[in-house]
Amino acid sequence: MEKYELDQNSKILYKSTRKEPFLVEVPSMHFLMMKGEGHPAGNDFQIACEALFTLSYVIKFEISRKLLNKDYAVSPMEVSWYLDKSQKETQYTWTMMIRQPDFITEELVQRAMDIAREKGKCIAYDRVIFDEVSFGTCIQCFHLGDYNKMNDTLAKMHAFAKEKGLACDQYTHDIYLNDMRKTKVENYKTIMRVKTYEEATVQ
Repeated sequence: MEKYELDQNSKILYKSTRKEPFLVEVPSMHFLMMKGEGHPAGNDFQIACEALFTLSYVIKFEISRKLLNKDYAVSPMEVSWYLDKSQKETQYTWTMMIRQPDFITEELVQRAMDIAREKGKCIAYDRVIFDEVSFGTCIQCFHLGDYNKMNDTLAKMHAFAKEKGLACDQYTHDIYLNDMRKTKVENYKTIMRVKTYEEATVQ
């Protein structure tokens, strides 16, 4: 069975533990995605997580391994965040994503959905999107530990952007490298990114 490995650039994007901000070029990649609202501890976030991971594992085992004779590690969960702090309580809007190998197509994703239904998987099929996304030039930094302290890392990223004369997004795209349910808080590993712009307009 052919083993699908990350290339060197992808290893930087998904495995780097550099704790100081640096610039990266993030190419176009294919993702399963779901858009939602609410705190990450809320029900909608859990619905998205269940749907995307269920389909990702069906694609790996039922499509890639059985049909294509290819194996790979399922990618970690990623989330693009938007926080509206104009009200008393912060309002969360997000897009959850799981990267898929380049050889996975829309047709194969639909086939995986059919298999999941046949297996009795009750997930939010109608909300899942399969699409290509390109983030372009970003600032990346590794955060170790409590998610509640990620604003400290984000502040370093914004300072780095200012030093480089770049504008950047206010909020992050985060890649969660371990399962918080099985990991001590001090060992949480997150890769944080913010998209940068030449223009002096922050999105």
